[in-house]
Amino acid sequence: MQINPIILPSWLTSKCVFQQGVELKIEGIAAPSATVTLEIVKDPTDGRKVSKLDTDYGVILSREATTSSKGKFSFTIPPYKASGDAYTFTFKCLTDQTVLTDIRCGDVWVFLGSDFLSIPMKEANATKAPLKRKVMNYLRFFSPSRSGLEEGEEAYPADDKTHFKNAEWIKVTETARLAEVSSSAFAFAYRLSDQISYPVGIVDLSYNDSTILNWIAPFAMDRVEALKDVVDSMGLYLDREAYEKLLWIDQRKKKVVELKEEFEKTKEIGDIDIGMQDELKMLQGKDPDDIKPLDIDFPTSGDSSLNETKGHKENISFSSASQLDFNMIPEKKENPGKLSEEDEKKYIKLKFRMSILYRTKLVPLKNLAVRGFCFSPDKGELLFERYDLFLMGLLTTLAEVFEPKEVFDEQVMPSILFVTMHPDDVDFDNPYSVLEFNENFTAFTKLLSMPSGIVSMHDMLLPDKTISFILGLRLATIALGTHFSPKMSKSSPEPNDIEIAGNKRIIKFSNLGSGLNLPDAGVEITGFAIAGEDRIFYPAHAKSLYGMCVMVWRDDIEEPQSITYGFTPFPHDATLKNGEDLPILPFRFDRDPAYFAPDLSFTRCDSLQFVGKKTPDSEFELLEIYRTFKGKGIISQDNIHKLTGSASLRIRYETDKSLYGFEPCLEYASLFSPIEIYGRSKIQLSVFNPDQKKKKLIVEDFGEAEIKQQLTWQTITLDYSEDGPIRLNSLRIYIEDKERNGEIYIDAINFI
Repeated sequence: MQINPIILPSWLTSKCVFQQGVELKIEGIAAPSATVTLEIVKDPTDGRKVSKLDTDYGVILSREATTSSKGKFSFTIPPYKASGDAYTFTFKCLTDQTVLTDIRCGDVWVFLGSDFLSIPMKEANATKAPLKRKVMNYLRFFSPSRSGLEEGEEAYPADDKTHFKNAEWIKVTETARLAEVSSSAFAFAYRLSDQISYPVGIVDLSYNDSTILNWIAPFAMDRVEALKDVVDSMGLYLDREAYEKLLWIDQRKKKVVELKEEFEKTKEIGDIDIGMQDELKMLQGKDPDDIKPLDIDFPTSGDSSLNETKGHKENISFSSASQLDFNMIPEKKENPGKLSEEDEKKYIKLKFRMSILYRTKLVPLKNLAVRGFCFSPDKGELLFERYDLFLMGLLTTLAEVFEPKEVFDEQVMPSILFVTMHPDDVDFDNPYSVLEFNENFTAFTKLLSMPSGIVSMHDMLLPDKTISFILGLRLATIALGTHFSPKMSKSSPEPNDIEIAGNKRIIKFSNLGSGLNLPDAGVEITGFAIAGEDRIFYPAHAKSLYGMCVMVWRDDIEEPQSITYGFTPFPHDATLKNGEDLPILPFRFDRDPAYFAPDLSFTRCDSLQFVGKKTPDSEFELLEIYRTFKGKGIISQDNIHKLTGSASLRIRYETDKSLYGFEPCLEYASLFSPIEIYGRSKIQLSVFNPDQKKKKLIVEDFGEAEIKQQLTWQTITLDYSEDGPIRLNSLRIYIEDKERNGEIYIDAINFI
């Protein structure tokens, strides 16, 4: 019997992918003070015959090492070039032999973090595109347990886990297991491999119920002392003693839940376990004798002593029942320990526990050489102050776990690709929190010496099962730009230069690749806002120049001081992308105090729907922008008869007592009504009267004016009736028409 089998790293199994272009370090355990040999064989997979004299195939490497007194050994494998050829690794020690087959040399990427990166294939839909068999054969995935807890494990241990129990690499032909793989990781791997034509392996670690704090190692806290101070000030720093106390609290809480469930079951069948109730009370920190009488209707015979007892006290309490001479009643148990108020205050949810995923998911991957990492934050990370320190802690952890640790060639330096936080994570009590988080996130990437990029998700608001796949494709795009093609984008585009042309500003962008993606060069771009010296932002006009830059202006601002793009909590109109489908990152030119533009998309009159939320807890959906509230009307778009933008509102109506009324829907949660408009005191509407009838325009809180009987666009200006900034809970607009039926066009609603 073999007493000391060869134990290899968890990531080194049959069907694995190892990183091309760098040394591969393999550490293992075998019999103590014994010789271990390693033989690597390379075979072509395209069926061609290879000469025995060809040193690129056959046995390409033989090594031997002597184990230590504890059985430890290590091998360092020289760098190999990526290819579709198959490798076989054979390890021998005494009578034991381990053979790993179907291994490939290519690029290895690690996916970690939360949110969309953790959505499995079975819960997502791929975009419609044919898949190439050759590319599919290049893909490999290593996906240990999502939570980090494997079979038989109920709690995250205080000690590092050195090996996974059951994790192994899989191929796309293993469909049942592939269904559990991250859909973003699959899309990323497929797009990447399709472009570079060699194997791609994904280590899929992402976990939806995690935060960055779970991934940071204790040693990283010690090295980044400022991070340790921040975590400690939040009450989240855990040394071993504090963590073991948390495990004890977990056990108590679990026991309470189990006892409650068991006790409810016994009550249902009338088999009351008094001792169980005592134990439950003690675990909850209560006195078992200090309980209300339990209303139990014991079945009794006529001469039962229980009848006398019931005559003395209508209900039987546990304290009195325990004095009765029944063998069925267990003896009181000693209090196994109760949770104090201090324990409850110090209790930390799993997603905020320091290092638990580092110990269970990263440590077993020690010495794995990689090409790069993809990371996505969790909504809970909005609570973390100085998020840059948390990112430094994460990078410190990854640098210690993965190879290469020393890089002398920039071409093999690992990269890290980030995903911005999604607008669905917005805190309605602090609407700009996600924008500021992503702003700091983006700034951090510019400070790194390692290659890095960031992908925005602000344009993917509607619930769609293809989102995670699209995210994977976008990450693959910047991975290609970072490592393989200098002409491709290395990140989502963002402004990098500005030119002044009178009252107009011409913005240039980095990472545009093939240029801006515009379906129609003449269509005005939405999402921009501009401010003058008063630092009050208003929606701005914007047009593309030659598909490479954007000109932004507003006629009533002669000296623009600052510009924003998509800088609203829910930037549904910030849809500008480059030719590689990467959205322009929302931005502001400075962080000086300002009044940012509210969502005034209803003023453009060129769309009937927008993407928003009805309530803070509802999902994003297409919502109606306008509605009729008096009379009857059909509100439609007219793309031909318009004054500005891409369309105007065409309204065919039937009056009610000579009035027809419509309004923008301002009650949606995502509009944050009441809408406040600073620095303006008038409303201005452009109106066209096609039937040339006598009509009147009435705007609630602004006044009324005659609509001329002419076939030209006319501008009507009305004063706000209140003092202070314009404050809109609603904006009711009436058309007074003595005729029963009529028609009107509305365009370009402005506040001036």
